[in-house]
Amino acid sequence: MVQSSEALRQEDTNSGLKKRIISASVMTPVAVAAVWFGSPYFELLIFVFSVGMMWEWTRMCVPNHVQSISVVCAVALGVSMLLLATGEYRFVALSIVVAAITAALRPGKNRILAAFGIVYISVAAIAAQWLRVTHDDGLLMIMWLFFLVWATDTGAYVFGKVIGGPKLAPRFSPKKTWAGLVGGMLCAALIGGLITYFSGDAILVSIVLASAALAVIAQIGDLGESALKRHFKVKDSSNLIPGHGGLLDRADGMLSVFPVAFAIVYFIGLSLR
Repeated sequence: MVQSSEALRQEDTNSGLKKRIISASVMTPVAVAAVWFGSPYFELLIFVFSVGMMWEWTRMCVPNHVQSISVVCAVALGVSMLLLATGEYRFVALSIVVAAITAALRPGKNRILAAFGIVYISVAAIAAQWLRVTHDDGLLMIMWLFFLVWATDTGAYVFGKVIGGPKLAPRFSPKKTWAGLVGGMLCAALIGGLITYFSGDAILVSIVLASAALAVIAQIGDLGESALKRHFKVKDSSNLIPGHGGLLDRADGMLSVFPVAFAIVYFIGLSLR
């Protein structure tokens, strides 16, 4: 007996959901453990994810040169992270620049976009490493940012689904709404308040406001990745994560949040307690 199209769609949905649950049950404990135990596990996690994301990015931009550029990117990021770990801050950017130039010199109309992606992902990786490993309150700092991005995504989805209303950027992401953006900001601000309250017995207005602002940054990162995929007419950045798509699909908000968080912590001196 031939199954109906509706039955086939339901079967695909159930299969996809099962894959998502299995993938999440494997990845989440690994990520939490790496964040909790810090160096060198956190650096290894960031390195693997970042190299994977650079592979996805260059695979879309310069598919004919993805393997060679990916090798250069992996070496360059590894050197930069090692330099940061040993305190040689002056030379951290050098190898990243070399990798970006390597991509920019390859033939292809999207080679500049490929070079931008290498810098973008590498800077986020270095910022995350500094925040977790070098900062005195690194564990709390990273947990704040992780929960902030997750709360932003959840709040944006729920508020957008319940309230609806005008679209935020229909050209790039037709499902995102202004109500979702506000919901994401509110949920992120709530996380900021809770983090400071339970870590220091006081709600810091500066962290609440910073959390709301970083929620906007996370949404910009999300929209940027959506725009990239629309430009190349792909649904997912890859199929590296069964049921979830690619690494870029899961970490787009983190990529934009980490460098901005580093800037406000390092240059402005923002503290969680």
